[in-house]
Amino acid sequence: MKFLRLTALLLAASLSMTSCGFIIVNDISGEKQEETAADHTSPGADDYVFTEYTKYDASGDGKQLAEQYLSSISKRDYGGAVFFITTPSTEYIAPEDTGSSVSKLAIERNAKVEEQLGISLVMSLKEAGTMLTEMKQAEAAGEYYTDLLMVPVYMVGSFRAENTLMNMRSLPFFDIDQPYFNAESSAMTSGGFSTYGVAGHASISPSSYSAMYMNKTVLREAGADPGEIYSSVVGGKWTWDEYLKLNEAVRTLNSTRTAAGQEAYHTFTAENTASRIPDLVFKASGNDFINTGNRRTPIIGYNLDKVKPAMDVLYDLYNDPMAKITADGGAVTAFADGQSAFLTDYLYIMNWMTNAAADWGIVPLPKETESGEYRTLISNNELVFSVPINHTNGEFAAVTLAALNAASYGYIYDEYVNQSMLHVLRDNESVNMLDMILDTASFDFALAFGSAYPKIADATYKLIRECAAANDLEAYYQERIVEANKEMKQEFNLKA
Repeated sequence: MKFLRLTALLLAASLSMTSCGFIIVNDISGEKQEETAADHTSPGADDYVFTEYTKYDASGDGKQLAEQYLSSISKRDYGGAVFFITTPSTEYIAPEDTGSSVSKLAIERNAKVEEQLGISLVMSLKEAGTMLTEMKQAEAAGEYYTDLLMVPVYMVGSFRAENTLMNMRSLPFFDIDQPYFNAESSAMTSGGFSTYGVAGHASISPSSYSAMYMNKTVLREAGADPGEIYSSVVGGKWTWDEYLKLNEAVRTLNSTRTAAGQEAYHTFTAENTASRIPDLVFKASGNDFINTGNRRTPIIGYNLDKVKPAMDVLYDLYNDPMAKITADGGAVTAFADGQSAFLTDYLYIMNWMTNAAADWGIVPLPKETESGEYRTLISNNELVFSVPINHTNGEFAAVTLAALNAASYGYIYDEYVNQSMLHVLRDNESVNMLDMILDTASFDFALAFGSAYPKIADATYKLIRECAAANDLEAYYQERIVEANKEMKQEFNLKA
């Protein structure tokens, strides 16, 4: 996927799509669940190569890289065998509604994999808790359950604790380090000598990414230039400090407005991501709750000094009287009605704002320093691929899993950008921003294992959330970190 896009197409004609309204649907982010590095240098503006945007064309070479990866998969003909994937949702892996071009590509991808391997893909739709119960029963009885599981991120630890998942690094003809798998996702599920799951473009839905939505009208009124904000992102200079300067400009504007008898603007809003704002700011700032990976005992990955800038940002957000951070509704509507400068939420809400009163655009979540990289923590309800421990044909699972992700690489995300450009986004710069956001997926071991191992949760995301408003992390840090490291050493000891 291109890192940046410039499009010569005019978007105005494509913005006549009927509004979906602002009804808040059930949160797919996992908020109602107990959710549980190397230095990088960001290139400067002069290092970016701008290429003319080319709309995805199935008859062209848009899928060339995916096809190359697919052709490199071990050649197999399974003679029409049925391959079962058990999952809580088929919406992205095998959508029934093919009204969007992205859904059509997913169906075409599945057909291509079926043809190449001589199999029939069959989806079994099961709630995640039911999957775990049935897996335990099947394992105890020594019976087959399914070929492949798709497990919500927040439940990976629960499946692991019940000894239901195979070590994916033990699978034959399988290379988990291939680029069509997300490296951070496999690190997230790794402890000791085992890796329990992996995600890729076949499982990470674009809708689960978060973005910062900005109201360009409000920012201009506050004296800021939205074009400069976009340029700041491209140049790697979009940091929390830059964001807070804009927030302060809106506060100053509010003072002028209220003095004139006008209504003040909300500075910052969040709704579907409301409970996850501490997680998102923490990760976007370059921090990791847990340092882990293959052949490593997991250990707490942050300290008080390193996380202080992120905690200061959170303190500012939670103590701003004009911020609206609530899962109870209204934050998205307030932004869409033009009453807020910024909104942090999932990409799926873009479809709700086609007829919004606000002149809006999107940017990635800011980072802590210019030398860092943009990081977007993926929704905790997002799915990772895992293999049942009692699977009798690891090769079958491994080859099919690799084929699904290899055949998805890049071009499905490209088409998501195309679709959003034509029907949702309002400016060319936001098209570029969306393309960048889809390259920033981030995961964390704590969010995968915290539900099953409470001491991990208590020392990581729960602790950051509890201390966000008061900025009093130092009062609780040491004791909880000691307990969490002790638990991880016991549960994921390399000698075990």
